[in-house]
Amino acid sequence: MTYPVITAIAAGIIINLQMILMMICGKSRYKHSQGLGDKGQPELLKRIRSHGNLAENAAIVLLVLGLLEMAGINQMIIIIAASAFVIGRFLHPLGLFKTSGSSIPRAVGVAATGIVGMAGGLYLIYIAVGML
Repeated sequence: MTYPVITAIAAGIIINLQMILMMICGKSRYKHSQGLGDKGQPELLKRIRSHGNLAENAAIVLLVLGLLEMAGINQMIIIIAASAFVIGRFLHPLGLFKTSGSSIPRAVGVAATGIVGMAGGLYLIYIAVGML
C-alpha cells in the first residue's frame, strides 16, 4: 500500500480553506457581537453555513479519495476526482457569500461534492465486494 499523495495534497488545500472560512466566520461573529448562533444576521448565517458545509463534507470525501487511492485506482481518476472536489469546495462559499439563494457557483460546488462522494462511495463498495 502506498501513501495517498494526491489525497494528501487535496487534504492540505481543504484544511487551509477550512481555516480561512473559520477566520471569515470568526470575523463576522466579532462584527455582530455574536458568539453562538447567527442573531438573525444574513451575512453571519452565510459565513456560518459556508464553514459548516465544508466541515460536514470534507472529511468523508477525503477519506473516500484516500481509500480509493490506496486501493490502486488509476491515478488520473483520483486527480480528476480530487480536483473536482477541491474546485467545488472553493466555488460553494463563493456562491454563498454572494447570495443566500441559488447561485451557479454554489450549485456547481454542491454537485461536484455529491458526484465525487457518491461515485467514490459506490466504487469503494464495488472494490470491497470484489475482495470478499
